[in-house]
Amino acid sequence: MFNYLIDNSGALSGPVEFFVTPGIGIQLPSNAVELSFELPPPESGRTWALVNNVPREVIDRRGLVYRKEGGAQQMWGELGELPETFTTAPWPGEFYVWRDNAWELDDQARLADTRNQVLTKRDALLRDAVLRIAPLQYAEDIGDATHDEQLALMEWKLYSVELNRLERQVTFPAEIHWPQVPGSTE
Repeated sequence: MFNYLIDNSGALSGPVEFFVTPGIGIQLPSNAVELSFELPPPESGRTWALVNNVPREVIDRRGLVYRKEGGAQQMWGELGELPETFTTAPWPGEFYVWRDNAWELDDQARLADTRNQVLTKRDALLRDAVLRIAPLQYAEDIGDATHDEQLALMEWKLYSVELNRLERQVTFPAEIHWPQVPGSTE
């Protein structure tokens, strides 16, 4: 006789041996079953389980699985096929969507995110430029700007205009040619 343990999902593992208690014999725990034959190794991706008290080879997808909607991962602990909303194919990462039974890069979503990141950076640079322009413009407005301040004001205004026109670049948003910050040595 061959003894097998039954785990929480119903899968059989073994055979295992249990100690013989003198005068009583072998005591099977509640999570064990005794079979009259030894089970052969299961095929890849399958395991043995008791189905209606008969050992059957069943599909085993237990382990890490991924939601087809969004790629969130979770541990799967049931035997049999996965529900349609899950896959065992690892989620490659951000901007991948499940299409035609495979993960596919969503270029539109990736470009939209890149665009948002570029515009966020541009807006931060424009805010910095406004802080530089304001005191120079005040000096110009009251007629007290030096020649260097007038040049700096013009450079900062040109820089701001170039930043504001980033979306007109042919390669926007995939490749950006950032204007040089006035006074920098880049």
